[in-house]
Amino acid sequence: MVIFLWIIFTFVLLVLTLKYYFGTTRWCKSTVTLNGRTVLITGGNIGIGKATAIDLANRGARMIIASRNKEKAIQTIKEINDKTGNDNVRFMYLDLMDLEVVRQFAEQFLNEEKRLDILINNSGIAGWAYKTIGPKTKQNYDIIFGVNHLGHFLLTYLLLDLLKKTRNSRIINVSSLMHLWRRARLTYDKGPNKDGMLYPDLAGYKTSKLANVMHSKMLSKILQGTPVTANSVHPGLAATDILMAPLKSVLPEKLYSIVDPIFRFISLDSAGGAQTTIFAAVDESLNSVTGKHFGHCRLARENKLAQEDKACEQLWDYSMKMCGLT
Repeated sequence: MVIFLWIIFTFVLLVLTLKYYFGTTRWCKSTVTLNGRTVLITGGNIGIGKATAIDLANRGARMIIASRNKEKAIQTIKEINDKTGNDNVRFMYLDLMDLEVVRQFAEQFLNEEKRLDILINNSGIAGWAYKTIGPKTKQNYDIIFGVNHLGHFLLTYLLLDLLKKTRNSRIINVSSLMHLWRRARLTYDKGPNKDGMLYPDLAGYKTSKLANVMHSKMLSKILQGTPVTANSVHPGLAATDILMAPLKSVLPEKLYSIVDPIFRFISLDSAGGAQTTIFAAVDESLNSVTGKHFGHCRLARENKLAQEDKACEQLWDYSMKMCGLT
């Protein structure tokens, strides 16, 4: 009986410790309003992106939700209208799996929008995409690297002139804690694999999230002297589809029914996960801060590779090539 009680006590203590470490975060305290400003967010129809969009719309921003799922986006827009009273919210179709569609989106955006104050590259997919979508993008790159990095790289590049013209603009790349993992790597010298995938070593979630941080680093250097800043954030451990879907796909149903509520208890909800993105988008203390990485609404640790100028420059050069910009 004593042993059983010790096991229960140890388990509860472990869960509470994990809750303290992963399930708490600083909240953005800024009361800045965004009246007259335009925000573009990718993947703003679900999860952390949706929570971010609701907060910024509540501050008065003109919100543009870019997504390939029109039905979910329209539902989200209605919810934003109801919760915030802000009806200055629109949907624009964007498929980050196809770079040609990204180009078409940018062309439409530049024709229809006169300013862009905040660009939030939020949309992302994880390992489950290999089964549900397929292994490759339209241009034969790894699907995860293509969506999480290349699509956003091209989108940002095509909108840079408008960001500069608007002035005091911000670019935010949503990365992940997983970019810190040692296995996140960037190698470019291997030829196509048997399925025709180009740069097959540029694969996986960790690698794509490392690329997000390095992209922000290079943007901050390239945009030096301009009225545009670029930073990256990690949302912390949040119980969103990008994490829960893989768990559900690999665990037996009964085990998942046990793990799911525990995981949700120890992790952040979407609103909590959105706080650092919101902080990076609006906090006045960051008006001139660029090239930094944030988590829990403060500076966060980066992968050492993101601090190497040559590595960041190499990623930039290859990304330009992969996107057909050189």
